[in-house]
Amino acid sequence: MKSISQFSTSILLILAFLTTAHPCGPGYVSPIFVTTNAPENPYSSFAAGRLGIVKPTYRRELLLVAYRYINGGSFTPDEQKALVALWRADIDRDFTQTDDIAETIRAWVEKRKDVVGKDEKIPDIYVERSYGGYNFFPNCSKSAFETATETLADRAGNHGPSDPNVTNWLKAQDQVFGNCSSGKQTPDDPPPGAPDWLQKDRAYQKAAASFYSLDYNDAKLRFADIAQDSDSPWRETADYLVARTLIRQASLSKSSEISAPLYDEAKLHLQKFLGGNGKFSASAERLDGLIKFRRHPKERVGELAQKLSGQSGNENFRQDVIDYTWLLDKFERQTLEAEDKKKAEEAKKNDPANTAETSANIANANVVNHDNELELTFYSTELSKSWTAYVKPDATDNEALAEAEKIVGTPLTDELKKSVREARQTAYAERFTKVKQPEYDGGYYGEEKLTPSLMPAFLRNDDLTNWLFTYQMKSAEGYLYSLKKYRETGSELWLMTALSQADRTSTDLKRLLDAADQASRTSPAYFTIVFNAARIDLDLGKNAEAKKLIEEMLNSGDDLPVSVKNEFLGLRLRLAETLDDFLKYSLRKSFAFDFSGSVGSIDELMAEQKKYYDPEYNKDGREAFDREVEDRFKNEKLWQDRTMLDNETIEIMNQSFPQSVLSQVERSEALPDYLRPKFAIAIWTRAYLLDDYPTLLKITPEITKYQPEFEQPMLAVVNAKTPLARQNAALYFILKNPLFSPYIESGIGKTDNEFGQWDNNDWWCSSYLAEENGDSEENNARKPLTPPKFLTADQKQTATIERKKMIDLGDAPQMLANRVLEWALRSPADRRVPEALYIVHQANGWTKYGCGSNEELQKKVGDFMNKRYPQSEWTKKLTEDESEK
Repeated sequence: MKSISQFSTSILLILAFLTTAHPCGPGYVSPIFVTTNAPENPYSSFAAGRLGIVKPTYRRELLLVAYRYINGGSFTPDEQKALVALWRADIDRDFTQTDDIAETIRAWVEKRKDVVGKDEKIPDIYVERSYGGYNFFPNCSKSAFETATETLADRAGNHGPSDPNVTNWLKAQDQVFGNCSSGKQTPDDPPPGAPDWLQKDRAYQKAAASFYSLDYNDAKLRFADIAQDSDSPWRETADYLVARTLIRQASLSKSSEISAPLYDEAKLHLQKFLGGNGKFSASAERLDGLIKFRRHPKERVGELAQKLSGQSGNENFRQDVIDYTWLLDKFERQTLEAEDKKKAEEAKKNDPANTAETSANIANANVVNHDNELELTFYSTELSKSWTAYVKPDATDNEALAEAEKIVGTPLTDELKKSVREARQTAYAERFTKVKQPEYDGGYYGEEKLTPSLMPAFLRNDDLTNWLFTYQMKSAEGYLYSLKKYRETGSELWLMTALSQADRTSTDLKRLLDAADQASRTSPAYFTIVFNAARIDLDLGKNAEAKKLIEEMLNSGDDLPVSVKNEFLGLRLRLAETLDDFLKYSLRKSFAFDFSGSVGSIDELMAEQKKYYDPEYNKDGREAFDREVEDRFKNEKLWQDRTMLDNETIEIMNQSFPQSVLSQVERSEALPDYLRPKFAIAIWTRAYLLDDYPTLLKITPEITKYQPEFEQPMLAVVNAKTPLARQNAALYFILKNPLFSPYIESGIGKTDNEFGQWDNNDWWCSSYLAEENGDSEENNARKPLTPPKFLTADQKQTATIERKKMIDLGDAPQMLANRVLEWALRSPADRRVPEALYIVHQANGWTKYGCGSNEELQKKVGDFMNKRYPQSEWTKKLTEDESEK
């Protein structure tokens, strides 16, 4: 798989990964112990300078914060809030942190009612689509509706909501906003004798109408005329909008030859607004930065590096951070793609087979150019047919309908007319987004890695930029460069960098480790320095030195961030020589939980779920809905402050521990009581699969001790008179309790013990116990991990034998189905058999599992049921299920 430059594609792909966490049960709540791309929640701690362990895999928007703090700088409270909002939107995909135009439109619609009355049929442009949201205003900003709402409130307040001039104003404003969504409309001139305020407003409305219809030449002239009118209340706004119009026009241009002079003219016009405290000073500075971003990116990245290295109190701080990191992504992509091209050309020269280059030019003189037209795709009612028509951007609905009728060849039905109208409206509104050039120009998808020698000189001119790129390098060249910078500067920033990149074979490690011993405990870089020093000591076999560093950190008190403690526990685990030590240092505290993309404490996740209350669907009321949410999360809440075993430890146990050692774990005093049921269930299930019934019977009381709901169902297994009866009883018990699995569950583990058609968390897949074998992505296999030192050779060999036997049995749905069929042939009169057959039939459905789905086996089970048990309630249920598909 090709690597993707970190942070680069997050902006482009962020919507694709957005998951709405509607209430659907908390079975997928996962604890988070450490992270690789961001610090622990809440991000406010990192923004305030409590950096924890700064990882090279962090996004650059995070690393620049570390740079400033480690160099003695800081951020204002407002800047810290801006950073946290940016990180939540980018990292957590929490788009409540971004401007939402919907609420602003609703506020405008409510204000309109003061003039038109509450019974007025709202114009279509202000009506949300049936699937929710407004998609007609990509060209109209949130501020446009805010300004309109404020202006209407002022005009209605001064002249009365029933004043005909106010009504006239509102009608014109509806036309203005209609230009964003339906077609070009120019408001009529005010009626004869209209007051001066309406005439001044109308001039502004006409200019705005041209702007939103993408007629920028006309809009510029109109705004410029208003800017010359000393009596207009819109004079200053219009003057500013001249520059904004030029920039908008440039951003929609198809080439730099067209856009460059427009940007230059806009920059010249903005000069009067820059450097002061005027109404548009901050906005003008943002636009000026945008022009520099597009026209002079090399100069702009240096300018932003200087600002972000130490300057505080910047009103445009958040946008500067975004622009800076996007420019870094852009230059990284350009550098690495140039290197790719260079190597490809060299390979071509050296490969005789590529000496001749073939090319083909394909031209079709009959292709019609529709660049300046709207493409309307509309569908028949049953969606079996589709048509495409092209119309001019200023075409009316009637003109679009006439063109569509030509394409269809028959009169349009009412449903088709509706489809055409919606298609025209959508296409018109999307003109802006379709021609607008993307602001983000990063994203590298190749195999090349940036090195100091590849970095362009202009990127090394600024220490911040130089450090950000270097810190993320993972190469011998990157290490040597970092070591050189540390020797030159002696700074903790470059000491941290060199240590992060070092491995046991790196040169001059003693210098770095000695310097780490002298690092200031108050430095924001201290945790990172000590962590990497301890890591290197472990790699060098200097266990005593590593143990001393690690235990000093673990004993440093409550000031240690949760994720930092977890990281040091991971290092300490490498030194574990006994099972109890292994368990002691395996336990982790979760700093947050993930639920379908939402991150926070269990209480925070519950609070978020409660926001989905909708009286239209939740008929029992708010209190009942809240209680239902709390009930669904009651088990998860128990784990909010518990320590748990992390995924790596669980994988080591699943791969390397034989039954005998798992039994020791279950009995160990180092294991918290609330974790024992996980091990007891895994031991019981493994015993069943390994035909080890003595162990199965021995562990049963431990299960019922902590989970008494299993005591009565397990009596059939315990009290069975013959081995065959016990085998049947154990099989039936597993079928009725899909919580049971031979592998230990990580995190909170499975909480749902109900069999369900759509619940793919039932039972297990054989690959869960596998080591890496070939393509781990395809096989869903586990990477082999180093077994702990205390395991003997015999124990390791036994674990391998046991694991292989369980893997060879196959995935649970298939294995259980085959055993149930054997049971049915042995004991056809057993009353439990029809239900067991029904369960395994459902379990092998293609919709259910990512592993073990077997339609052929499912059909075999279904045919068996129909033949042998045609009158069974379970066969009838199967027939009903099939008829509903």
